[in-house]
Amino acid sequence: MTEKIKEIINNQINEEFYSAYLYLAFAAKLEKWGFKGAASWMKVQAQEENDHALGLFRFLLDRGEEPKLKTIAGPEAESFKNMLDIFSAGLGHEKHITACINNIYELAREEKDYALESFIKWYIDEQIEEESNATEIIDKLKLIGDNGSAIYMLDQELRTRLYIPSGPYATSNAAKA
Repeated sequence: MTEKIKEIINNQINEEFYSAYLYLAFAAKLEKWGFKGAASWMKVQAQEENDHALGLFRFLLDRGEEPKLKTIAGPEAESFKNMLDIFSAGLGHEKHITACINNIYELAREEKDYALESFIKWYIDEQIEEESNATEIIDKLKLIGDNGSAIYMLDQELRTRLYIPSGPYATSNAAKA
């Protein structure tokens, strides 16, 4: 495995752990506002992001490399005014993660690292789902506007999301991570 590959994967581990922090910051803000369903949705999202980081972590270990954990920056969530702002920020962040994952795929192809190219495809597919989920909620929030009853109903709907371990190692090698 080349140094470039190790570096980009270690950077992505940091990105994924930062994502978990970001979604927890969103959850805290939403819960403070009384949106416990949306907060729960964000906590599940944070758990998934943690799974994604651990998948990359495990990939390095399985390739005989030692992951290099970096400092995780504290996310800013103070400027948000409402649930739409938060989910819009989440979508913007997911688009950033999509670009990062695409860069890993491009580097894997350049470096002819076929194992990484195969592995990272799961993340590419996952990003389609991540962006789609956020967009669906944003569309609903735009449709709802300031309708308190509809916001309450959406919050109750968001509460139903359950955590299911995700990632390329979620089922077969979860105990290893």
